[in-house]
Amino acid sequence: RDAFNKDHLVFDGAAGSGKSFLALYLALQAVKNKSFDKIIIVRSPTQTIDVGYLPGGIDLSGVGGKLLPFISPYQKIVNDIMGKGYWDSVFGRTIHFEAGIAIRGITFDDAVVIVDEMQNMTFEEIDTVMTRVGYRSKIIWCGDYRQTDLNKKKNDVSGILKFFDIAYHMNAFTKIEFTVDDIVRSSLVKDYILAKLQHEDGATSTN
Repeated sequence: RDAFNKDHLVFDGAAGSGKSFLALYLALQAVKNKSFDKIIIVRSPTQTIDVGYLPGGIDLSGVGGKLLPFISPYQKIVNDIMGKGYWDSVFGRTIHFEAGIAIRGITFDDAVVIVDEMQNMTFEEIDTVMTRVGYRSKIIWCGDYRQTDLNKKKNDVSGILKFFDIAYHMNAFTKIEFTVDDIVRSSLVKDYILAKLQHEDGATSTN
């Protein structure tokens, strides 16, 4: 909380360590305290299933909206923090969702901007989001460079590590790294991530 009050944040770390939860908790408390007017959640729709194959449009209209599968995790987190039904009472008013591919020309003023799953953004997407941050706004980046889905697409490369290098040279950012010890999703996930990292380290050392 002290880092959030002082700086913009970068959350980097293992799956299941609560990066999205913590970002939304801080943002919801800030809006509740009237430090900011709104929360903007930004996420790239790049995943193992191409958004182009999902039914509907990206305007979130109708049950078949292309972006609805990407919104549901945040709906659950918000309701867990604030109570059942809270998401429905604020979505589209206090909380907004934007696709990283569709925000050129937008300025985010007086908002907490949460960029989630940033490892699935190219540097061009990251650069676009970063340059949208306007007056009296705070940005929180969340990601894990080990989990990118972009390597499934030949010409797309994750921009997360390049952004980390740039943010490291900026006084405006505090980077908080989450380790395997911070995983809270379940003991199974924690054991799996630990075993996977040990396997990857072993494979690297033998090459």
